[in-house]
Amino acid sequence: MTRTWVALVALALASPLLAGSRDEASVRASVLARFDAAVHNDVARLDGLLADDLDYCTFRGDCLTKAQYLGDVKSGRVRYVSGEPSISKVKLFADSAVATGVATVTVVRDGVQQTIRISWAAVLAWRDARWQMTTWTSTLLEAQPKSA
Repeated sequence: MTRTWVALVALALASPLLAGSRDEASVRASVLARFDAAVHNDVARLDGLLADDLDYCTFRGDCLTKAQYLGDVKSGRVRYVSGEPSISKVKLFADSAVATGVATVTVVRDGVQQTIRISWAAVLAWRDARWQMTTWTSTLLEAQPKSA
């Protein structure tokens, strides 16, 4: 694990300390916390980080509601093995933010493991004194060979 990744995970884990903050650092922490919660299959934590009106659109073109996304994670249909996100840009607005970046993610979907590199965009809304992700979309950057 690189020093940068360790620092990003530490920032993500510190996100409760940033509650009530509407700055760029808190947006970044919320996005990283979502990646961390997914990799650790922490459905309860994901539930708090995702807005009830979530639109989660994958690089395959599938768009899921919050309940569908959490159901896939909870059931094990989708299991994140690792995630290495980087955040390129954050745009802040009155009660929302847009974050963009790239990530390398290893995921097991329906029993098949795949490592992908994606470009992603997330829209977060300021609700209940915290950022909640309301929209996610990603684009496949390059195909990686399937792992055994």
